[in-house]
Amino acid sequence: MSVQSRLKNFAENLPEFIGRPLANVPFALRLGPAYQKMRKEIARTECNDLATLNNQRFMQMRSLLSYVYEKVAFYREFYQRKGFFIDEFCSLNEWKRVPIVTKADLQGVPLAARLAQGAKGFKINTGGTSGQPLEFYLDEQAFAREWAHMHYIWKARGYRQQHLKLTLRGKHFDRSQPLRYNAVHNEYVVNANCTMSQAVESVLALPRSTLIRWIHGYPSLVAEFAHALVKYEVSRVSDFRARLFGVLLGSEYPAPVYRTVIEQVLSSNVVSWYGHSEMSILAREVTRDVYASLPSYGYAEAVPVEGSSDSRLICTSLYNRVHPFIRYDTGDLIVPISHMEGSLAFRISEGRVGDFVLDRHGNKHALTAIIFGRHHSAFEYLQHLQVRDEGHGRITLVVTPRDSAIKTDTLMNGFDLNDLDIDWRLQIVNEPIRTQAGKIRLKIDP
Repeated sequence: MSVQSRLKNFAENLPEFIGRPLANVPFALRLGPAYQKMRKEIARTECNDLATLNNQRFMQMRSLLSYVYEKVAFYREFYQRKGFFIDEFCSLNEWKRVPIVTKADLQGVPLAARLAQGAKGFKINTGGTSGQPLEFYLDEQAFAREWAHMHYIWKARGYRQQHLKLTLRGKHFDRSQPLRYNAVHNEYVVNANCTMSQAVESVLALPRSTLIRWIHGYPSLVAEFAHALVKYEVSRVSDFRARLFGVLLGSEYPAPVYRTVIEQVLSSNVVSWYGHSEMSILAREVTRDVYASLPSYGYAEAVPVEGSSDSRLICTSLYNRVHPFIRYDTGDLIVPISHMEGSLAFRISEGRVGDFVLDRHGNKHALTAIIFGRHHSAFEYLQHLQVRDEGHGRITLVVTPRDSAIKTDTLMNGFDLNDLDIDWRLQIVNEPIRTQAGKIRLKIDP
């Protein structure tokens, strides 16, 4: 574990009376020069005219292509195989000549072949929108840049670092603690091992001087909190809502079934954004259900799907030179609205909508938290992962391994699921189970 990770773990477990003063330490000091540098880049990008921005993008992309052709074996061989030569890219208008890379393309080669020679970073993995895992690396400044952009999005809607949050992201810890204070983000984290009613009771029992201003989490979990909250006295619910400034929704598409109850019970100031673990795009919601990518973060494109009104969302990370993502197919389908000043505006046609499974006692657990939130080590062995709820707390993980020789025990031991009151089973299949339309869903029917 790195020094930075050890310090983060230490800060997250500080007693509340010690951790609370950390909320006043500016993020620029906590996250270092990379955070401050990116804040300046965001401001500069906002002020640039289109010609300046396009020229800057062309120079970044030209440099990136030259870099990966020299340093990354995968891209060099992939471009040669596709018949693409870097000299063909002479203007931003010719960016579409660069071959699109899919997750399957990346999975088809060893991780080492996708890494830049001599570059340093840290390994991460993702379950992906449809449960298609991918192991990759991020550069050491990735999270500082990420938080600079996230705070930019949040601050535009009223968030300040001194504001106390209530966070629901599927975090599990000792059942005796429905809430745990985390000094790093000045938040109370809800324990996913407790029922939502227990969480609500603990929140309402906090001293009146404890002002929770924001609720942050997966839309599916925040909606469950809202459903549980309305079962209490109207005066207590009204008082809690009156003190909220807004709701921050991430990691899932806020489907209407979740968003409606969140707005009715908690706050109409809903802040939503689109992003993913690969960090090649970050887009903020600019009007209901319409997202606009941040040009200071990455370059986003909409590539039409033949015979459909939908487009594939294709993105390029401008900064990750450890494991570059260049014209990377996110796997999500969108309806493009406009492409102006380096920002792609779009609606999500098909994306990450939260879903639940039930444990032995009928308690709900969000799949986003179980699958996406834990970054299981088993992901490095898998092509696809799907989940089937058999009922009565029996859940089957339907997996498509990369290598048929991988043992069942190895796969099962790679999932961090022991703290859940669920009977987990494993089913190995040669191909993922598809819908009649040929789509791959994370949660499949029994």
